[in-house]
Amino acid sequence: MSYPRQPAASIAVADRARSGQTNWPDRSERRPQRARPLTRRYEVAYLTGSGQIESTTRLAPALPQFEDAFSAIARGTLITTDRGPISIEDLVPGTRVLTQERGPEPVLWIGSMTLYPASSTPGIDSGGLVRVTADRFGYARPMSDLLLGPTARLLHRHARVAEIIGTQAAFAPARGFIDGMGVIRVDPISPVAVFHMAFAGHRTIRANGIEIESFHPGLATDAALDPELMALFLAFFPHIKRYEDFGPLAHPRLTTFETEGFLMT
Repeated sequence: MSYPRQPAASIAVADRARSGQTNWPDRSERRPQRARPLTRRYEVAYLTGSGQIESTTRLAPALPQFEDAFSAIARGTLITTDRGPISIEDLVPGTRVLTQERGPEPVLWIGSMTLYPASSTPGIDSGGLVRVTADRFGYARPMSDLLLGPTARLLHRHARVAEIIGTQAAFAPARGFIDGMGVIRVDPISPVAVFHMAFAGHRTIRANGIEIESFHPGLATDAALDPELMALFLAFFPHIKRYEDFGPLAHPRLTTFETEGFLMT
């Protein structure tokens, strides 16, 4: 599905209510005003319970917990569906994507945002994009260069995965594989649309022939956000009523530090 191009001004500053006065009448100093948080424009398309496609655009804080839900897959990435590869920007809710866990399964939710060059957003590090060159992890893995967002995770199989977490495979941050040769950090010089998608549960999908994860907020987001922010976060997911509805992870997750350790072996 294509999304309208957003201007660089979509990185905005949210107004926050001022702090109230203290109860000390003989103290004249006012409390210093807190720094106002940056906000970002997020776009969502989702499948309703009746099978209709709805879309919305909202401003919300530019916090990692929000950005992680919208920034894993760069425009142009080919997602494997039951009708063959389709570019991520051409997917729409209801498209049946091939998943490792359930076979063809309809996408319920697609989120997107725009990453801007560092020069246009001073003081903000987008984390950069990650380019995985063709055949980096074996023949046709990926089948062509794969450009991922800063929050993407690859399904990684390695003997040491079992040693660390006791399973044969785990989702590992793509940025943890950066070696300057087969996996490279790319800082965009122009705006880049990035996407993520969600299903009825956490799934493993194929992007340019390599396995990556669908969106799942993880196990710590619930504790990291206060009730007001959590309500705002959940409002982006109409198919979710409670945080627990995201369900369990399909595979455990490795940290960037753990992933970088595999490059040393």
